[in-house]
Amino acid sequence: MTLARRAPRGLSLVLLVLAQPALALDLAWPDGSERVIARAEPRASVPLALGPFAQGAVPTTSAEGALVEEVWQVPGANGGTAPLFGLLRDQLTAQGYEITFSCTDLVCGGFDFRYALPIAGGPAMYVDLGDFQYLAATRETDAGPERISLTVSHGGELGYAHLARITPQDATPPVVTPSTRVAGLSAGPGLIASLVTEGHAVLDDLSFATGASALSDRRYDSLVTLADWLAEETDRRVVLVGHTDAEGALESNIALSRARAEAVRSALIETLGADPGRIEAAGVGYLSPRAANTRPEGREANRRVEVVLLSD
Repeated sequence: MTLARRAPRGLSLVLLVLAQPALALDLAWPDGSERVIARAEPRASVPLALGPFAQGAVPTTSAEGALVEEVWQVPGANGGTAPLFGLLRDQLTAQGYEITFSCTDLVCGGFDFRYALPIAGGPAMYVDLGDFQYLAATRETDAGPERISLTVSHGGELGYAHLARITPQDATPPVVTPSTRVAGLSAGPGLIASLVTEGHAVLDDLSFATGASALSDRRYDSLVTLADWLAEETDRRVVLVGHTDAEGALESNIALSRARAEAVRSALIETLGADPGRIEAAGVGYLSPRAANTRPEGREANRRVEVVLLSD
């Protein structure tokens, strides 16, 4: 069940109050923060990271128990993820949680780390692969260990936080209250916020086979969001720009990056009904990296397709 709640003005408290012997969790969020997903499961198994991506996998431990999962969108995140992450981390440690692992974007493993874990996707949760922070933490209770995972990122002027809390099995899941808020583009998805305010955005959920230009056959929330926005903003034009890592010759990488951008353009037009006259495709190979190509996680972050907003 997906529910939503808008936080009141001023520092807001989300009270996840569980039956004893579990402890309550009280987090203060910045003014204007909005909880856009709240989901509870009485029985769940959630992987928590024990370390960064290495040797083809993220080392994890399985947290078993009652799950409460939330996604928050927080305004005024122009300064990146550090302020929001620090605010939440400090509150968790003050309430008795011990951080068992913490990392940042490329140190975590970038794309491989983010998609190895069940972190919520867009448009509710946006993860910038070049700027996110993660932690796993635990707190002992009379009923057993209570575990938390927290992922914080930002896009445009919005911060995003994904919080998963797993309590001992005999704890009663918290009650979450539904809202009359209607989800949609007015919620300010990170991709569109970044596109409008910064002029470009990364389509981070796309999946290509190594060395191939064809998109994997599945639904991509970033493309749905972009197609819906283009349908509403009929005077807007965009260009899809493919990027690669620095392995191989520049000429072949430019060809591959353009082919990937063309594949994304085709998906928007043929599957989602976007206007072909308002979408261009280009490829720049490895000429515009967002991370160093000297490390595997940097090369993974550089293999991407971005959408760039053109002038009217």
